[in-house]
Amino acid sequence: MLIEIWERFRGYDRWISVEATIHSSEMEDHVVETRYGPNHLYISADCIAWIDSQGNRHTADCEVPSDSPLYQLIGGEKVAIRYRPDNPDDYYFPELLKARLHNYASGFLTVSLFLALIVVPVFLFFFIFKRKL
Repeated sequence: MLIEIWERFRGYDRWISVEATIHSSEMEDHVVETRYGPNHLYISADCIAWIDSQGNRHTADCEVPSDSPLYQLIGGEKVAIRYRPDNPDDYYFPELLKARLHNYASGFLTVSLFLALIVVPVFLFFFIFKRKL
């Protein structure tokens, strides 16, 4: 439901729906150095292609996180996108937005859980202990 509100707010609901084809898909390993050692972030670098209403072919690159169902897509598979009628190179990929929102939400949930289980009890312990002295 929130996605539909976002689409209406941004005007994506007025864009033209089309079936795009995964032209190519390559797994990339991004190594991020942390103080605990290297952390590997895997993404799928995909190239999608679609035909606009004038019959012109358009392509675009996108990166898909490894925990998304889109990560498993390979060349030749179809996905639903929307493109802007006055500029067919601008596209909106709803499933990719959902995958990114899922990543952000899981990160937010992790931080919230950490705060609820570690920080709040420690703060309450010191608050109660200090009042008893």
